[in-house]
Amino acid sequence: MAFDGPEAVDYENVVSLNHAWLTLLQRDTELTRGLNGLTDTLQQRLTNLTRQQIARLAATPFLLFSFRESDDRYWTRILAVNPGRDLFPVASGEDVDTLISAALGFVWQLAQRNPYSLRLICGATLYWTERIAEQTFFSLLDAVRSSGDVPVIRFAQQREFWHKLLDGGVSRESLARHAAQVSALQIMLTQPSGSRSQSWRLAARRSDVPQMQVAESIDSTQD
Repeated sequence: MAFDGPEAVDYENVVSLNHAWLTLLQRDTELTRGLNGLTDTLQQRLTNLTRQQIARLAATPFLLFSFRESDDRYWTRILAVNPGRDLFPVASGEDVDTLISAALGFVWQLAQRNPYSLRLICGATLYWTERIAEQTFFSLLDAVRSSGDVPVIRFAQQREFWHKLLDGGVSRESLARHAAQVSALQIMLTQPSGSRSQSWRLAARRSDVPQMQVAESIDSTQD
């Protein structure tokens, strides 16, 4: 079985979403709630990037923010059926709502069309990808918006990861910038997801994935 990597248009969407998130971080205190866990020094650097630095960092070939793709308990909770809840009860800024809607729409359609690309673009697990693909887009958006949560920064506890991105990843030198961003991508793809409760059914399903072909797909994104 072949595993197709992300298409050029997918990476264009990644850059666009990263740029919107980084720009909103400069002015939206609601969105900065998602920076919890990152050191104060790195938070200050991230929220004080220049326009040029934002454009450079946004070109990182994966989503810099996360919808907690590795937290199975979180997603089991927010996707739980609750027909009595109000639609979109949490008030938030229009710009943040637009970002959340656009990002969810992007990952949802990718889960439908090319689920393995999500593993390269946001380190998504097979479990998360399947759960997302099972939802209608409206039900997914409703669940996330009703939670009142905002996207969180990816790998907040990984200081090396963010030092790499906020140093070399915003460099004026394109080769240094590309090297730092690809190195960060490798960290994202190889970093253990942490403690996750998986059923035997999911473990067996994951064991069917041909590892060599996945590795070949990853290598092709770095050429």
